[in-house]
Amino acid sequence: MKRVFPPSPEVLRVSEAVLALQGSKERDPRRLAAAVKRLSDFFIAEPEGATPWKEAWAVEAYFSYYLVLNEIRNRAVVLEGRKLGFFDGLDRAVDFGAGPGTADFALAAHAGIQSFSLIDRSEVPGQRLRAAGADPNWRYFSRLEDSLFTSPSSTLFVASYSLTEARIPPQALQCEALMILEPSTQQDGRELLKLRDHLRREGYHLWAPCTHQGACPLLKNSPRDWCHDRVHVDRPEWLVRLENELPFRNQTVTFSYLLARRTPPPPLPEGAARLIGDRLGEKGKDRQMVCRGEEREFLAWMHRQGPAPEWPRGALVQLPEGLKKTSNEIRVDRQLTIL
Repeated sequence: MKRVFPPSPEVLRVSEAVLALQGSKERDPRRLAAAVKRLSDFFIAEPEGATPWKEAWAVEAYFSYYLVLNEIRNRAVVLEGRKLGFFDGLDRAVDFGAGPGTADFALAAHAGIQSFSLIDRSEVPGQRLRAAGADPNWRYFSRLEDSLFTSPSSTLFVASYSLTEARIPPQALQCEALMILEPSTQQDGRELLKLRDHLRREGYHLWAPCTHQGACPLLKNSPRDWCHDRVHVDRPEWLVRLENELPFRNQTVTFSYLLARRTPPPPLPEGAARLIGDRLGEKGKDRQMVCRGEEREFLAWMHRQGPAPEWPRGALVQLPEGLKKTSNEIRVDRQLTIL
């Protein structure tokens, strides 16, 4: 079982419109791959650098490729939050470091948010979005303004891949809800775990991916581990052709995230746990990291029981009563319920 996401139709429509404005009416895989590779090299060389929006190749790379994949990352988080009721009572979003509205496409389609304020130091992505006919209700700002936080109890603060460029601003902590996505690197992932602790001290409650309000077991019990999710991409033919010209593929996309609110989450079903690792084969068993409290734990499926079931990373599952625990391993001998 896999969590598989196709590209968003609205994102593809806007992407095509921006590329046409750039003079690339067809998705020329070689031209776009050259731009994507150049932007990738830029981020590798300057991981905390601002996106070079003034460069035409950066606009083409972002709108043709990165926007499509990053919206999938955001959509996966939004849909997980929606299952939990995370967006109930929220009607506006302030997107800090919004770029081309990556998170806002997912929120507009799936979270019921009505009002969007997109903040980015560059005017270019907003200009391209307006020219491409993106949501006319989106408002664009070059900096945070106090007027954006007049209704904090119904405001969602969003930071999607922007905290690598800037610390979380103090205005964010006025808001009822926070949705934060970061790259799935060890450094960024562990920084997000530290931010989780900070938010707990500030009175926030964790809704996802966390299943509890205690200390994070990966930060508490490991100097290396970090929490990140993975979903599969249903790649259309044009994306396959583009990636055939690249030295990398994104058949899956990974990300780290936090959903937090001032309001406590509803209680999860008894035995709820989050799968936070890929299934790894070892001698005599398969193991998969799981989170349900302050202990660092793994599900273990013994090979003598037959082929291990496939439980998707990032899923919320229900562990049945009576499972045996040996050291940090929870011995699983039956299929799990995915919540």
